[in-house]
Amino acid sequence: MFEPSAQITSLLTAIAVNESAAAGMRAMMQREQEFPSPTQARLTGIALDPSGRAYADEVLDTAWSDERRQQELLSAERPTREVIIGSGFHAATYAAVRVLSGHPKPLVLERTERVGGSFAMTTRPVFYLNSRNRAGGAGLSGDQGTSLNYLPGAPIQAANVSMAEYQTNTDMAFVIRLALAQFADVVPTATVRSVTPVYPGVELEIEGKAPLIAGRVIDARGLGDPTDQDLANGATILTYPQFMHRMAGMWPLRGARRVAVIGGGDSAKCAVESCLGIAPQPSMAAVALDQVDRVDWYTNDLPTTCDQWRQDIRGRYQAIGRYLRPDRFGVRRLTVLPRRAQPVALPGAGLIDGRTYDLVVVCTGNQETDIDRLDLGDFYEYTTADGIVVAREHYELPAFRVGPHARLPFTARERADGIADIAANAVSMFRTAPKTAALAATLPNLTPN
Repeated sequence: MFEPSAQITSLLTAIAVNESAAAGMRAMMQREQEFPSPTQARLTGIALDPSGRAYADEVLDTAWSDERRQQELLSAERPTREVIIGSGFHAATYAAVRVLSGHPKPLVLERTERVGGSFAMTTRPVFYLNSRNRAGGAGLSGDQGTSLNYLPGAPIQAANVSMAEYQTNTDMAFVIRLALAQFADVVPTATVRSVTPVYPGVELEIEGKAPLIAGRVIDARGLGDPTDQDLANGATILTYPQFMHRMAGMWPLRGARRVAVIGGGDSAKCAVESCLGIAPQPSMAAVALDQVDRVDWYTNDLPTTCDQWRQDIRGRYQAIGRYLRPDRFGVRRLTVLPRRAQPVALPGAGLIDGRTYDLVVVCTGNQETDIDRLDLGDFYEYTTADGIVVAREHYELPAFRVGPHARLPFTARERADGIADIAANAVSMFRTAPKTAALAATLPNLTPN
């Protein structure tokens, strides 16, 4: 069992002296013997207490934003260190398994101020995870003894922090952030522009900062940025991240009586849930004041009737289907329109096919942000000794792509088990996390020449 890092120790100390934030931690110590270590018991207590969790997030953000600490990390001459680009789920997985396998802490570079990846895009819960909340280790979706929301090596797991059937994005974000606090050095607001060879390693160009020398790069940037972000005006036409930030604010649906959602993936489904009031409860929301009367959903990929929805859509999103039929008052709030849509911004409204909407949410997929010399075409499939593709390796540089960013093929076992039958599983954590963990456990240590 690992010893708490200096940052985790500092976090526990800060919470212990804050009376309002320490209640959950103190309460959980009554069950300390049920945990592998006192540290895990304390962290679980913090995670389960809203005040404790909110204060812990503040403490972590303050520590990571310290400019002197950032400068020391970036200026340190360590040509054999590993650098991870991105601070999300797979960055945390790689860092945790790497350190637990006996290697030094990697340096994590996050381009935004908020550490934790897409799950941490907001400080308030705004969407639910796809997999049911249950305890266990990593494994396939049909194995009831596993947790599909499992982060290998993390100080605590998502199952520790909620009793809900489906957990929120902030539940996983807190687990990710604790893992990074334990197993990595993190620098936010560090945008990598290019990676070039400098024998025997690489040089990273970071916007507004001095170049950084590293021995290996792990590209863990996730799914990327919204494809159609150029269509959004930030007011009446929003990308999915913009909409989620709005949902985290006060009265997010105020004045939005008629809404259009474009796209058929998981992001679009989460956006529709928010509009229908079946997503995590927004701040200061009241159904009498902020109910969306009509949602038009533009997508070619989804059923248009309640019966078809129940047959074709997996359990996580079943609740949406009942809105595809009229309610007891004869009102149908959700309509799936099977066609493509191109919104046009008007003053105070969005226009699609002659219809005006108070709000249009564009959820049409993602594209990666370019980093010079790290294009997907520069990587080939990297396999472990058992022949499983777990990452992509650069043809020339000591660099690897992991997670959904690596676009890993389905294995024969995944096809036989039906995992490949659901296209969204291509980027699911339960199939990509073990692969990232395998890479971290098997890559050789970096040694100076």
